[in-house]
Amino acid sequence: MNPPCARCGKIVYPTEKVNCLDKNWHKGCFHCEVCKMTLNMKNYKGYEKKPYCNAHYPKQSFTIVADTPENLRLKQQSELQSQVKYKKDFEESKGRGFSIVSDTPELQRLRRTQEQISNVRWGHHLSPRTHPPPPFPPLLC
Repeated sequence: MNPPCARCGKIVYPTEKVNCLDKNWHKGCFHCEVCKMTLNMKNYKGYEKKPYCNAHYPKQSFTIVADTPENLRLKQQSELQSQVKYKKDFEESKGRGFSIVSDTPELQRLRRTQEQISNVRWGHHLSPRTHPPPPFPPLLC
């Protein structure tokens, strides 16, 4: 008895049979689920017993892995390696200076506060907009 095709349900004769993914298919019915490209035994990828071309093969999503002793050890080892790398990067970057930070409203506020503190410290309690600051006293050598 000849089996039915997994795609169209019609009888599949031995001369046109593709036996794959635990099913029987006509050669023309063995195509990608998405783009309908005809597949063969060399270029198909099976997923949930359905044929796909390489481009449309469903991407596997990962699930949460249980915290077995081995996984906990690997996680701890990975964290230690990460800390070593960041410490090394930090040590290498010491003394290089620092990068310019964008001028955020918070930084502008801090800068104004710092200028006010500086003005009070040097006796420049008047607003710089209304009165220019007095010149600094000459340095005595």
